[in-house]
Amino acid sequence: MKAFDPYRILGISPQANLEEIRRAFREKARQLHPDLGGKKELFLELKRSYEFLCERLAPNRLRILKERPRGDNYLLSFLDVTARELALGATVTVVVPGKTKTCSHCQGRGQNPSGRKETCLFCEGRGEIEFSGAKRHLRIVCPRCGGEGVIWVDICPHCRGRGEVSGERELVLKLPLGARPGDILHLPPQEEDEVDVFFELQVHPSGNLIFEGRQLVSRAEVPFWSFALGCPLKVETLEGYERVALPPRFQPGTFFTLPNRGAYREDGTREDLMVRVEVVFPLDLSPAARKKLEEFAEIMEKKEGQNASSGY
Repeated sequence: MKAFDPYRILGISPQANLEEIRRAFREKARQLHPDLGGKKELFLELKRSYEFLCERLAPNRLRILKERPRGDNYLLSFLDVTARELALGATVTVVVPGKTKTCSHCQGRGQNPSGRKETCLFCEGRGEIEFSGAKRHLRIVCPRCGGEGVIWVDICPHCRGRGEVSGERELVLKLPLGARPGDILHLPPQEEDEVDVFFELQVHPSGNLIFEGRQLVSRAEVPFWSFALGCPLKVETLEGYERVALPPRFQPGTFFTLPNRGAYREDGTREDLMVRVEVVFPLDLSPAARKKLEEFAEIMEKKEGQNASSGY
C-alpha cells in the first residue's frame, strides 16, 4: 500500500505555511475538480491532503513537548487514549478548566432547593418585616429568607454551598501526529484568564495493537499447525485485519515488518508496523488429533535420524 504523503500530493515542501498550503490547493483544485474534467479520485486525495495539513497547522491545537512544564501556573492531567487513536492522530474529547460560573442548581444561593427547609424565625414565615411608626407603616423583604418565609437547611450538592461551580468544558481536539506514549501535550489557553493545560499521554492496547516503547506493534497469534504449514496470518493493522504471508524461514518469537503501515510521524509519513508472531499450543488435544500428532512426530524423528546418519 502506498504511503500517504500530503506534501507530495499538493506539490509543496514540508516547511510550507498555511497560506502556501491554501494557495497550492486552489491551484491544484482548478486542474483536478471533477466539474472541470478532472478525476474524482485524484481530487478527493487532494482534498484529504489539504484538510490533513490544515488541521496540523490549526491554532490552539495540541502540541508535543519533550520535557515537563516549569513554574506553577498550569494544570497537568493524564489523557487516556488507545494505541490506534494515538497512531492515527484521532479526534478525542478532553475536559479543560474554565471560568467559574453561577451554579445552575441553586441559582448561586449555595442551598439545596430540593432539600429540607424550615420556617424563617426572623419573619415568622411571612417573608416580610413590618415597621410601624406614628405617621407611617413600612414593610420590607425579610433579609434573612429573601422574602420566601423559609430557610433552606441543606447545602447545594452541586456547588457544595459555594454558589459557584468550576467552568469545566469539553473540547474536541485531534491528537498530534508523531505523539508517543509518555509524551506531554500542551493546550494553550482558549479564553482570557485561563491557564495552560498539559496532558501526559497514557496509552492502552487497542485489540492486538500496542505500543512497545515508541514503536507500534501488532500481536498475531497463530496455532502451531498453521505456523508449521506456513498458512497466512491474520494481522490487525490500522486499516483493519488483513491476511499476511509469513516471510520465508521465519522463526516464532521474532518480528517481521509491514513497511509504511505503522504509526504516523509528525510530517505525515508513516513508520513500519512491527508484527510479533506468537505461536499458540492447545492445552487439550482430542484423541484423533493426538494420534495424528504422534504419527507426525514419528515421521519427523525418522527423518531426523536419517539426516543424522547421512551426516546432514
